[in-house]
Amino acid sequence: MFAKRVELKKKKPDNVVWDEKQEEYIARLLPYASQASGPVIKIPNVDAFKQKGVEKVSKQFQTELEELKDKIKDFVKTASDTQKVYTAKFKFEPLVGETYYLYEGDQEDYLSLIAPNQWKKKFLGAYRLSSEYKWERVEW
Repeated sequence: MFAKRVELKKKKPDNVVWDEKQEEYIARLLPYASQASGPVIKIPNVDAFKQKGVEKVSKQFQTELEELKDKIKDFVKTASDTQKVYTAKFKFEPLVGETYYLYEGDQEDYLSLIAPNQWKKKFLGAYRLSSEYKWERVEW
């Protein structure tokens, strides 16, 4: 019974911040107020932070989406041009980096070395063969 009384005497009240292991007051070490008379803990308004974050991320996503759309358009155009030239008739091996001219034929389109100002055929476009063997439209 005597031991219980000693334990009760050693126990600190609930409003006292005491570390029993270190046997010291630790209120000054806490990152928050531990007494009613301490500073008020204010919860920050995170709604403004969230709104700002959503706006920034939305703009970034919109920009990335537009870039992807442009990239897809370029891809489709290059694929279409490449297919158009490869399905045309030609009887020579095109060289990488050189410009060739696509004309409309009676039954099928054909690729030629002859520029459109040198003869009177229906000109469909000028194309250059890239190192990746893709045909790129060239302004003529």
